[in-house]
Amino acid sequence: MELRPYNDEHPGLTEALELDPEVMKELGGPADPADLDRVHRMRVETVARGEWYFVIVPEPSDPPAGAIGIWESTVSGLALHEVGWMVLPEFQGRGIATEALALLIDRARSDPGYDRIHAFPGATNTPSNALCRRAGFDMTEGMEVKFRDRPLRVNHWELDVSA
Repeated sequence: MELRPYNDEHPGLTEALELDPEVMKELGGPADPADLDRVHRMRVETVARGEWYFVIVPEPSDPPAGAIGIWESTVSGLALHEVGWMVLPEFQGRGIATEALALLIDRARSDPGYDRIHAFPGATNTPSNALCRRAGFDMTEGMEVKFRDRPLRVNHWELDVSA
């Protein structure tokens, strides 16, 4: 498995992920197609700022299976490092998100810029909540956040990655 920095070559991956009803079902449904360019630019700019947003490539000759990243976020007035991932339906159920998250956590543990990372999967997103648990995150609370100007019930998970 390889995590490659997201770049200008990946708008098709953003479109495939953001418009897929299965991928986005826990996030209120597919994105507005008119918003795809903004989302793509945001991911490119995230990488340009030195934050992490990666394309998940299971094998060197495989197409991208999804995306994963850690970025600065503010939740309930608290500045933190948020982690998130999305995997295309045809790659789900193969442990790809598990392996990608393990690689990302290892990378965060070796970077002094990270001490804790936070995940906010939808409260009913059983696979993502199970992934957080398996990866060693602690669930701290259920809460409501705004995502795309809509309320979203999530579970707040935290992981200490300090050296």
